[in-house]
Amino acid sequence: MAEDIKDEIVLNDDELICVLTGNKKKANAKELMLQSIILQMNEEYGFEMSDMKRDFTFSFQDEEDKRKRVTVDLAIFRAGATKEPENLERICVVCDTKVKAADSKKGVESTLNYALRASSCDFGLWTNGDELHFSQRIEDAVGNEKIVDIADFPGVDESIEDMERRGDRSQPRKPANDSLIRTFKRCHDYIYGNE
Repeated sequence: MAEDIKDEIVLNDDELICVLTGNKKKANAKELMLQSIILQMNEEYGFEMSDMKRDFTFSFQDEEDKRKRVTVDLAIFRAGATKEPENLERICVVCDTKVKAADSKKGVESTLNYALRASSCDFGLWTNGDELHFSQRIEDAVGNEKIVDIADFPGVDESIEDMERRGDRSQPRKPANDSLIRTFKRCHDYIYGNE
């Protein structure tokens, strides 16, 4: 009986347990969205929890040979690989609902696209809970890299070519937790704003 009591975790009203790490976290809007994205990456896209790491920081050399650091909210690595920058498969950036996609400091360009340029990762996701942006780093025929917006990124054992080839016949993803509700809300807001 004493062992059962010892294993119980007492949470305040403003706390939650992270589904990835098992640690206590403050239950603010950003953290709740990050928890939802973690579950979505696992349940909808098929990435294993053991291949994810939150608050991942890595270093890189910029064009002027200065050493810089980037931190992403959720990093997803190749299956079974070490959690090193060269093994990054997906990058996820989660912002507060007040941050807009075009924000000069926390928007898509200055966070997600910056992190994609700084890493060897090809796909990323940026969200503030209301907006969802997917990006892909591609290389043109001459070898110049650029970041393009895409509708979705591939899941485990899937490539962007697989998604394009299937087109309208693609297999729909089974919605995880509250992702379907958020999708309906985004659709509603778009229709309401663009009647």
